[in-house]
Amino acid sequence: MIIYTTEVEDINSFYTLESLKEVYGIIWILVPILTLVLGITIGVLVILWLEREISAAIQQRIGPEYAGPLGFLQALADGTKLLFKENILPSRGNTRLFSIGPAIVVISILLSFSVIP
Repeated sequence: MIIYTTEVEDINSFYTLESLKEVYGIIWILVPILTLVLGITIGVLVILWLEREISAAIQQRIGPEYAGPLGFLQALADGTKLLFKENILPSRGNTRLFSIGPAIVVISILLSFSVIP
């Protein structure tokens, strides 16, 4: 049996096209997801920046303009501060209730919205 090199090249090119179709399929699934996540993240950062600038203008004070260019890194600094913030619990109170109290409030508010059609 004689196998010509053109046949082998055709078979190899077919397999690479099939594997590339799978890769392209995965890429076309991930691109919209990553675009949405990036768009939402940038939108939140811009809204936070605008809120800080507008509230600073209303209060007649200087806004967050020293953390990065135009104060864009202030949100990152605030998030880092909250991440490493010390957790303070009351010494004579119910620590379990103190810990789950905010969750109870948020869940009850969200449940009240589910009743309204």
